[in-house]
Amino acid sequence: MRSEHVHPRSGKRRQTEDRIIGAAAKLFLDRGFKATTIRAVAKAAEVSVGRVMAVGDKDAILVRCFDRWIGQLQDGTYTPPPRRGSLSERGSSTAIGSVGVRASAGASPRDTGPSHPSSAVQRHLLELFLPFLEFFAEHEDLSRDYAAAMMRVKGEPEVFNTLAVDLQGHLSESLTSIGINEDHARASAAALYDSYLGILFRWAATAMSPDDAVEAMLASIVFHTRVRSSL
Repeated sequence: MRSEHVHPRSGKRRQTEDRIIGAAAKLFLDRGFKATTIRAVAKAAEVSVGRVMAVGDKDAILVRCFDRWIGQLQDGTYTPPPRRGSLSERGSSTAIGSVGVRASAGASPRDTGPSHPSSAVQRHLLELFLPFLEFFAEHEDLSRDYAAAMMRVKGEPEVFNTLAVDLQGHLSESLTSIGINEDHARASAAALYDSYLGILFRWAATAMSPDDAVEAMLASIVFHTRVRSSL
């Protein structure tokens, strides 16, 4: 009988937390991190300030919001508003075609050199990362606040756990599809994921442009598809 009372309470608590994260996510996107207060989140979610603080401080809530956004991007339920000149459009016409050979030769993406189209698998792998890169580019200031918050919060965000496992699984499947053995595919998928996180943190801390981020990601993809496939 006791469990009958525990489950409804637990479910209600999760619903309240979801409402708080949803309210915070909207405020962060509309106002930015610094202009959003815990009191404003509480008012938007129609709960007490103490209830919001039970979920976490502003850093922890921002990380939870990014976990939600990243999860939605991975499962295809996040729909960004239409905009001009997306990274996917630029990536298809410029970065994908120009980086492939230079990256595989170990040169900088900025170096000049021969240009060849990349393989379908390389395009597919890059397209797995583009939604995240586009989201970070669209919300650049908030993404920088997120990178800083990640350094301050305790515990491990979902981006390092279930979200990482899911995306690495897709990457590994794509790598094995071109003949890379499963062990190397898993190792390369993990390395690509780490490259992606490193690029995001570098992007947040430097003057790196969105196009530079796409080229850096593609350079890593080219290395792991061309070098690993020969092993």
